[in-house]
Amino acid sequence: MASEGLTATVGLRIGAIRRMFYVCGEDVDRSEGPIELTFDDGSVLLLDAGSDGEELRVGSVAWHDPFAGVTEPEYIEYVAESGKYTAFDVGSEHPYSQLVGGLVMSITESRLRDDRLRGAVLEVSGSRLAVETVADELLVSWDHRPAC
Repeated sequence: MASEGLTATVGLRIGAIRRMFYVCGEDVDRSEGPIELTFDDGSVLLLDAGSDGEELRVGSVAWHDPFAGVTEPEYIEYVAESGKYTAFDVGSEHPYSQLVGGLVMSITESRLRDDRLRGAVLEVSGSRLAVETVADELLVSWDHRPAC
């Protein structure tokens, strides 16, 4: 059974890309984290690892920082000591910039044995964006094939 949230993006043009990376102090872990695609029509595709650490979670609402605007001292101390996910606009960075302006041509899904969604490959105007949930983390990779 195809994921409606994913299949709804076929035919849409990517307008912006954000990644959520874990930030602790001055350190930014760019190796994993959710990815958010915003399309020219204003719709959003948010992909993240599910709470079970295996399933790919598909959302249609932009990511919101749960610590934004928090003023309680215990939360401020927690973030200072442990860090938190922070959104980064990566649309102008290589290789994400190769996807911005691209049209989602097709989606291929990969599933767990119990048929829950585990990952997906989005074919985007000559590039492939792959997302996969592995051990509680969302891994994102890409393959760009230049036009002939």
